[in-house]
Order: sequence, then structure tokens, then C-alpha cells
Amino acid sequence: MHRPPYAQSRLRAAICLGLSLTLSSVALAQSSDGHSGAANTDGRLSFDLPAGPLGTTLLRIASRSGHLISIDPAVVQDKQSPAVRGSYTGEQAAELALANSGLSIATTTGNAWTLVPAAANARPAAPAKTSASVGSAKTLGAMQVYGVNSATYAASDSSAGTKTATPLLETPEAISVVTRAQMDAQGVQNVPQALRYTSGILTAQRGFSQDGGGLEEMYVRGFMVDQYLDGLRLPSRSVASYGASAIDPYDLESIELVHGPASVMYGQSSPGGLVNLVSKTPTDTPLHEVGVQTGSYARKQLQFDLSDALSDTVTYRVTGLGRDADTQVDHVSDKRVMLAPSLRWKPSDSTSLTILSGYQLDPDAGYYNTLPYVGTEQRAPFGTIPTNLDPGDPDFDKHRRKQYWLGYSFEHRFNDTWDFRQNTRYMDNSDTLRGVFANGWTWNDGSLADHTLGRYALAMHEVTRSFTVDNQFHAHAETGPVTHDVLMGQDYQRTLFQQEYGYNWFGVPGLDVLNPTYGVPIAAPAITADQHTRISQTGIYAQDMMSWDRWRLLLAGREDWARSDTTDAIAGTAIEQSKHKFTSHVGLTYVSDVGLAPYVSYATSFQPQATASLDGGGTPPPTTGTQYEFGMKYQAPDKQSFVSVATYHLVQQNVLTTDPVTLLQYVTGEVRSRGLETEAHAQLSDALTLVGSYTYLQQVNTSTRQTDELGKRLIGIPRNTAALWFDYRVQDGSLEGLSFSLGARYVGSSYGDSENTFSTPGYTVFDGGLRYERLGWTYYLNASNLTDRRYVASCLYSQNACNYGSRRMVIVGANYRW
Repeated sequence: MHRPPYAQSRLRAAICLGLSLTLSSVALAQSSDGHSGAANTDGRLSFDLPAGPLGTTLLRIASRSGHLISIDPAVVQDKQSPAVRGSYTGEQAAELALANSGLSIATTTGNAWTLVPAAANARPAAPAKTSASVGSAKTLGAMQVYGVNSATYAASDSSAGTKTATPLLETPEAISVVTRAQMDAQGVQNVPQALRYTSGILTAQRGFSQDGGGLEEMYVRGFMVDQYLDGLRLPSRSVASYGASAIDPYDLESIELVHGPASVMYGQSSPGGLVNLVSKTPTDTPLHEVGVQTGSYARKQLQFDLSDALSDTVTYRVTGLGRDADTQVDHVSDKRVMLAPSLRWKPSDSTSLTILSGYQLDPDAGYYNTLPYVGTEQRAPFGTIPTNLDPGDPDFDKHRRKQYWLGYSFEHRFNDTWDFRQNTRYMDNSDTLRGVFANGWTWNDGSLADHTLGRYALAMHEVTRSFTVDNQFHAHAETGPVTHDVLMGQDYQRTLFQQEYGYNWFGVPGLDVLNPTYGVPIAAPAITADQHTRISQTGIYAQDMMSWDRWRLLLAGREDWARSDTTDAIAGTAIEQSKHKFTSHVGLTYVSDVGLAPYVSYATSFQPQATASLDGGGTPPPTTGTQYEFGMKYQAPDKQSFVSVATYHLVQQNVLTTDPVTLLQYVTGEVRSRGLETEAHAQLSDALTLVGSYTYLQQVNTSTRQTDELGKRLIGIPRNTAALWFDYRVQDGSLEGLSFSLGARYVGSSYGDSENTFSTPGYTVFDGGLRYERLGWTYYLNASNLTDRRYVASCLYSQNACNYGSRRMVIVGANYRW
């Protein structure tokens, strides 16, 4: 389709802006002074540390060079370090700091450091825990173990794109990683919040209906995506409705976002990509953490994270929390109980079995409702609807969600070439929703004189049970000058989904928004649909990541067989589908010696339309996605900074369109998504960290049965989004251990209907945080929407369905580790 000149100029301007942001971030990462200067090619780093307390200097050197360090406070008490200035390896800098102290550095298992007498022959110590944060302490006898590796916001590798631990720099596609350190610093309360500073993703399209826990729905490159847990699909919005999974982020070590088609590794999935959640698992060294939170809306939360050894071969971890809170909407609560035990058995260095389980109950699962455009975005004659208004009825409304899961991850290495992995999980989700929903104004006498909302009632119960197993054979081999990282696998997924629901469209009284009255009798809707859907998928796949000199070539292919059938016990209808599809991924990367890596890739996807039926009978083919992507990545030599920019052209075909008169469906639709994504996680100095992102997205209907929708943007999808977060940590003096953060998020305007006749404007909100770490304690304060801005996040499909955004939320808490 021809793009008009003004659109071409906007796209060129967006690309120039993204490239400028990327190159500026690279320059900042390379040119920052003192402790964070770029490493030389031989591993040396630039240091500019003044003379000071020995313990402080050693911690700064360890943080700069990416090591863990174990220190007995009594050993370094009253000892001073000379100035360390110049270009050195981390070990050389540490030895200079230790000059004339009678101490020396010994490197232990796991690349950790420990202090020993200068003349001593230190025995290797147990590996230090790599997930502790800077300044936190873990007692091992008289030792204090200080961790630095996970305190960075920048990840260096990810398995989400290739199912192998591939360096992000060498992976020929855009992948974003949110670390545990970033989640803690930003005080995130759900998975979408953790990703709101990430490029390419829309995390709160439905405003507080999403941010408030009622529904987790995310869009990547303009398409709704599913969530995975440890590489296995969760019950998500592509299958379930309100009963989609919502894993608490306190149980996660990191979150990975794959931008673009990922079917070659995972089978049926969105062309936009996927979100993979990485569970906390047992640690190599003891970990004990307890915490408490309070804050806005009478928030009360207790949490704990415990890991230790049961024997020489068995370790465990138990993570849990309990929460009781109100929300910004009257009468709506947010309650949760979560418990996630895991157990690891490691009889040898070549074999391990990790059992992963979890239970999460949300007896009050948060808010989900809408309000009309007039009275929210557009001022009504009486003013605006308060953001705390409950459009429902507290005596009628109920939303309860329960989920539990049990699975394992097994790994065995046969020799230096071959290893085998198997990941398996069973999951059970149930969701009960009974609610009264707003349905626009009543318009009595053709005006809003009585400011009364029309309302209807919905009763819905959903149960989703899924079983997934993924078998992988992995080999590392060489053929002449080419190194091969080969993965061959077979996976199977089976999902049983039951949904029964009914509506009461005309028996619910209206609600005066200026003088709401609740507790009036409302008849429970009669169940009019009882649908049972069974979905199964079997896939075989193969992948070869080839390395030759500085070139990386990725070749991957997969064949899937997918089957689904849906029956309605009340209507007496049945729909059955059986499809198979081949998908592929080809990518090429050049890794330069300065840390820059340009890449190009081609990838495809497919996604069955399980419950759809066509005019004249039959079922539609799966939607398919085809993407071309070009990008550039940069990683600082110390791996503390990572910057990426990606441009792409993505087309989804076989999209269903609905005839507005007959309401019958036809396979005539095509959606094109083009865009630019830039993202930076930069350690600008020992004290200052930056996270930034910008997204330009041009997504339009390029083929549709409705001529007035042709060339129009999709509902609720903004063209521009941007985010920037700074974190500053005091390095020495009386305020050492104090850090403060400030962030800003911008979401551009979006259309509220498919014909693009009305829109909601863009908005900017600010976030912030304070943290203080001392002697095992961490005290923190996090605030989102600092200025308490009132805004409308979106309107979806009509002017009767608009969503207020989240108001200011403040959380104060304390954690203690021992």
C-alpha cells in the first residue's frame, strides 16, 4: 500500500530520533568518567577512586568489575585504601587498594572474591550468591557476602528467543529483559508495571482496569501477546477471558520480552511476540528475606523469600506474600495470597531436577469496568465523573481468581557435546466474575440532566486447565572454523477451557454518578452459554546457531499440528479445527570488537482462531505473521550497559472481519505494523543508572471488508510511546547506601473506534523512589503518577467504554536479609 509523503517524513524523523537516542546512549556509556570508563580490549577498566575506607573502595571496585566480594567487617575496620587511579583489571585495582593492608584477593568458585592474608594460600570457598543486591549482606560464619551482579539493570543473555543461554548481543532479534534489581527499584506490583519502561509494548491500554489487577493485557508491536512462565505457556487472553493468569512479580527473578514472531520456538503465538516470566529458584547459598509494606488505599502486605540447603544435594526456596488493600475505586479491594515453593536436587554436576510449584488466590481480584467518553475525556454539563466512582454495585459484584501449578525442570549433560532438558507443568486456573458494568448514559429526555449511567449485569465462570511438556536435546560442536550450537526439540500442549456466562441487559437500574445509590435488588443473569474448548498442539523444531569469527548465523524451523474443538452444551453447537503449519526464523549478526552488533532477521508466526466460525460454515485458517527486522545492539565491555535499536515490517494475514449488518465473519483482513524501537539500560557511573525507551508504531488495516476501516489505525494503539528512568546511588559519606530515582512515561494518543472518528489524547506521568540500605535492612518508598494526574488511558470500540488511568500510588516498605 502506498504511504503518503507526510507519513514517510514522520517515519524518517522517528528513525533519526531513535538512532540519535541510541548513539547518544552509547557515547554516554563509553565516555562516563571515573569508575565506569569503558574497558580496554585486554579487560582493563578506568578507575578514579580517591583514598578512603578500604571496605568502601573494595565494594566499588567489585561493583565496577562485576564480581561478588566476601568481607569480614572486623578485618577491614579502620583500614584505609590509597587512591586507585588509572587503567587496570578488576583484580589489579583491588590489589592496589589492598597495598600495605596485609590482605589479598582470592578468586573463588563463581568468580567471587574473598579476602585472605597476603601470604596465605586461600582455599576455594563456596560460590557466593549471585542474586544478592549491592550492599545487602549474607552471613557465612563471620563473613559478609556482598553481591553486585544482579544489582545492574542490564542483562547480558537470555534464553527466551532461542531456548538456549544466548548472549543478547548475538541474538538476531529484539529482546528486552527486566531484571530483579529494576523491579525492586521501581516497586512494581504486577507484570505489566514491570514492563512499562520497555520499548515496543503497551502495558496499560485499559488504564486502571488493567493496572488495578482486574485484567493483565499487553500489546507488543500492536498485537496482544500471551504470557509464558519458564518457557511454558500460561492460560492467557488468547484463550481465556477474565480468567487469564496473573503471576505476582515478587515470585520472579526476571521478565523477558521477545519482540516479533516467536512461533519457531513456541508454536502458536501472537505475531507481536511473547512475555516470558522467569521464576525464582533455589540459590547456591542461604537467602533469608522478610518484608512489610504499607501505603495508599490502606495497603497492608507481608512477604518473605527463603532459600537454604536441606542436604549436600538438595536445596529449597519458598516465596510468599499476603496482601489486603483498597483501590482508587470505592468498594473495590485488592487481596492476594501467594505461596511458591521450589526444590532442587543436584546429585552431580551433570544432573539436576528442579520442582516448581505455586498457589495464588485473589479473593478480591481488583477492578474492571468502563465509563463513557462524555464525562471523562469530554466534560459533561455537570462536570466530570469522579475517578473513585464505582459504576457497579458492591452488594452484587464479585471477582475471585485462583491458580495453582506444579511442574519440573530436568537437565542432564551426557558429555561435553550433548545435554538433555525437559520442562513440564500442569496448571489450573479458575475465575468467578459477577459484576454490574456501565453501558453509557441513559440520555433521558435527550440530555444528561439526570447524569445517570445505564448499566447491565454479567455472570461468568471460567476454568482453564493446561498441561505442557517441552523436550530438548542440545549440542555444542565444531565443523572446521564454524562452531554450532544446535537445539532439537519436541513439545506438546493441551488446554481444556470451560466458560459459562449470561447477561442481564435490561433489569439493572441506572446509577446517578453525582449521588450514587447502591444495594438495590439486581437479578442474577441466567446462564445462556456453556462452552467447552479443547486445544492441543504438537510441535517439532530444530535450530542451529553458527559462529564463525565475528559472524553469527541463526537457522531455525518448526512444524506444528494444532487441533481444537468447541461445544456449547446449551446452544447445542460444535466447532472443530485441525491445522498444521510450518514456521521459520533466519537471522544474521555481526559482532564487532567495539561491542556494536548489527543484525537482520526474518521470522514467521501462526495462531489458530479456535472458537471462530465463518459465514456459510467452516472454520477460518490460522492467522499468520511475517516479519523483516533490522537492528543494532551495543554492549559495554563490562556488560553493565546495553543499548538496542530495531526497525521492522510485520504483516498479519487471515484476520477476521465482521459484517456490521449480518454480524457474520469473513477471512478478508490484513494488518500491517511498521515501527522503530530503541531501548537503553546504561550504567553511566557507579552511582548513576539510566533506563530509557522510545517506540514509534505505524499500525493500520491494509485489507478489510469494511471500506471505512481501510488504512485506519487499530483501536487503542498509540503511535508514540517513550519512557526514561534515572537511579542515583550515593557511594560514600554519611549518606552511603541511599539511592533515589525519578522516571517519566509518555503514551501518545489513540483512536477509540475502528473508523478513527474520535480519539483520546496522550499523557505523561512521573514516577519516583527512595531506597536506603544498611546492615541487611532495605527501606524504600515508591510512588507512581507523582503529580496525581487525572487522565483517560483509552476508549475501546465506542464512546461508552473509556478507561481512567491510575492515580497516584505510594508504597512504603522495609525488607530485612540475614
